[in-house]
Amino acid sequence: MAVRLLGRVEKQLDATLQRRHGLPLSEYRALCALSRPDSGPALRMGELADRIGLQDSTVTRLIGRLEAQGLAERAAAPGDGRAVAARITAAGRQWYAEATPTYRAALGAALEASMANIYLADLAAWVRTGESAVGGTPHASEGSS
Repeated sequence: MAVRLLGRVEKQLDATLQRRHGLPLSEYRALCALSRPDSGPALRMGELADRIGLQDSTVTRLIGRLEAQGLAERAAAPGDGRAVAARITAAGRQWYAEATPTYRAALGAALEASMANIYLADLAAWVRTGESAVGGTPHASEGSS
């Protein structure tokens, strides 16, 4: 059910971000990772791939697309001038800041819509609130001692 819920939510997020801001979910996630303070001045491509759950080669192409739009740029990796890293540009930070409210609203709407699906309702409720929609059902992490 988790895979089904994730697929449904990602499809809605991707469509909304493309329609409202002209970039897909994968590029939003890359800008999100690059904008984090713990990313430093630049993030190695492999680290970025790990953070957003994509293959290294896919991230290289993704950064190429963001670079063509002026939202990110390639740089030498901190501490190793031979390795390639990526960093967000001022335009990328602005786009990310403008798209984030849309992302959050679309995420809430996608989870809310999933609550109507009998198979996804409990998981969607738990993701939104941390509580089961069934009520009184302890989460696996709560366990009994």
